[in-house]
Amino acid sequence: MDLILTPSSPLLGKRIAEEIKIKIARVQFKRFPDGELYVRVDSENSEHLVVCSLTSSDDLVILKLLFDTLKGEIILVVPYMGYARQDREFMRGEAISIRAIARNLEEKAERIITVNIHSEKAKENFKKLLDLNAMPLIGKYYKEKDLIMISPDKGSAERVKVAAKVASCDWDWLEKRRIDAQTVEISTKRIDVENKNVVIVDDIISTGGTVVEATKKLYELGAKRVECACVHAVLADFAAVKLLSSGIAEIVATDTVEKIFSKISVAELVKEAVLENLK
Repeated sequence: MDLILTPSSPLLGKRIAEEIKIKIARVQFKRFPDGELYVRVDSENSEHLVVCSLTSSDDLVILKLLFDTLKGEIILVVPYMGYARQDREFMRGEAISIRAIARNLEEKAERIITVNIHSEKAKENFKKLLDLNAMPLIGKYYKEKDLIMISPDKGSAERVKVAAKVASCDWDWLEKRRIDAQTVEISTKRIDVENKNVVIVDDIISTGGTVVEATKKLYELGAKRVECACVHAVLADFAAVKLLSSGIAEIVATDTVEKIFSKISVAELVKEAVLENLK
């Protein structure tokens, strides 16, 4: 088996290859002046492990081109599954985008491995999916540190609970309570954060608006230090600047989306899943 690196996940792909101890195939990507993408793979192997986060629509085109040139069995690792938040039809006529992506990827891949795909609803669109949970890795990063983990809302509380159990720390979530038409009160559900170190934990930080709002409230409640941690650091629309400007002391993320804040690697987690699939 050869591993195929892609532009969205070169570092994680290399780490996975080192963990599994397989060869990285020679591959060439380029963009023509008119914007078209070009892919060439130099590999005679009949089995391939492709590592490609869907951080842009270009990544989908790259996967389709790779699927066209690769012969034999493909295990596809999509650490960050873009389009997963488009998992239902809110208005008549909307595409359920993750359903279309799932059908597209499963035409060629024998198995798809992803990390924290965001929702059970998104997961239901796949037949060949293995979704890994990186929340324990976040918990391990913070193990035995004096802090409280906070979910920005009740919806992510179960994820935070998993990380907090590994970190051996307490956890809570922020609760919104409407006072009147103009006023919404935000507070922790059960824990006093005054003079405490707090980590806001979520699966995805995209534009950062929710975390900025949570940070402001936690400091108002007396938190001593606030940082944030996530699996997928999408950080769109200058989100890192917004977060750090809001008083976030540190941003911690995995390498599912490769950023300077990717301080935790999911390579070993993916390795175990790939080796189990090859049995």
